[in-house]
This record gives sequence, C-alpha cells and structure tokens, in this order.
Amino acid sequence: MFELYIDERGEIAIENMETMLKAFPQFAERATASALKSEGYRLRNMIKAAIRAGGSDGNKWDKLNPHTGVLSRAKKGSVKNFKMVWKGKKGSKRRVRQYKDVMLSTRTAPLSKLAGAVRYDYDTDTQIISIGFIREKGVSDGMLKLAGMHAKGFKTRITPKMRKMLFALGFPVKKSTTILESPARPVIEPIFRQEQGDIMRNIEIKFMASIMRYLEE
Repeated sequence: MFELYIDERGEIAIENMETMLKAFPQFAERATASALKSEGYRLRNMIKAAIRAGGSDGNKWDKLNPHTGVLSRAKKGSVKNFKMVWKGKKGSKRRVRQYKDVMLSTRTAPLSKLAGAVRYDYDTDTQIISIGFIREKGVSDGMLKLAGMHAKGFKTRITPKMRKMLFALGFPVKKSTTILESPARPVIEPIFRQEQGDIMRNIEIKFMASIMRYLEE
C-alpha cells in the first residue's frame, strides 16, 4: 500500500502520496501527518533511550574513560585538583591544600547529556518527518557539533600545552602518545536500520486508523 522513503540519517516520507490523495482525497494529508508524527515520536523516544543506555541493542558503546569528565572541565577553564584539610597539632591546626594524585570522573555513560537534544520535526510542505539532532530552540550549535563528532568518532591532538595540563591533573601520557582517539558512537542510523520493518508497518496501521477515525467523525 505504502511506498516509503527512509533515510537512515533520520528522515521518513511517503513517496506514493498522490495515490493516497486519490483514494482518500479529504483525509489523506491529515492522516499522513498524524501517522508520521506518531512514528517520529516513537523513534525519538527510542533514540533517547538508546543514548541513556549507552548505545542501541547490538551496538553498545565503550564506556567513557574515567578521565574524560575531568578533561572536559579543564578545557573550559580551571579544575580544582585539591581539597582543603586541617593539618598540624592541636591548638595550631591550619587548613591547607591536599592535592589529588589522579583525578577521575564518576560519569561513565557517554553522551547522556545529548539525550535531551533529540527532536522530531514534521515539514507540512514536503510531508517529511526528521528525527534526531535538529537545530531548533533548546538545541545549541555546540550540541549538534558534538553529536556529529561522536557519531563518526574523532581524534584530539595532544599539544605541548595539553600535555602539561594532563600532567598537572595527575593524568600524564607517554611521550609517544600524540593523539587521543574517541571511538564512533552512532545512534540514529543503528536505530533506523533496526526498526526499518516496524516503521513501514506502524505508519500503515496508524494511517488507516486515522482514516477510519475521520470517517466515523
């Protein structure tokens, strides 16, 4: 019944829309919008859940290096690598800085902060729904860039300045280490490949359910 265009990067469209319009001229556009929005909402929630779970089924991501959170904060400014403790004998104690040998982060789930940036958007003119990281209110350019980088994986060159910073944070790297690699952590394409059969079936069911509901009204 339906001919769907499904782009694994996050777009769905009904290709044989003219046929649908001829069959149900007064309801087809409305039913199409309803079916695509409903499926877009479902897929958006699946993508968000996959991010929070550390990847989709069968495509789990490596956990974050325990130094990642510390390095992220260091790039944005200073990082407190000490705590204040009392030292000295009774009656002459004073507070001094006690530095940590190594700083570690307890955050091990990658990209969890990006889950809230997943959106779906239906274009009335083209009748295409887009699901994923979409530029709109509440989604910054920085988030979009970060999502794109992690989907493909990226490398960070260790400069002399960064090497000194890593040493100061208690995270020294070997002289032979000149690149830090972040593995690819895709989520949208794996979800679309996994759900492709269900997408077709769900849209058909929701489209016809909407048509029947409109006829009854």
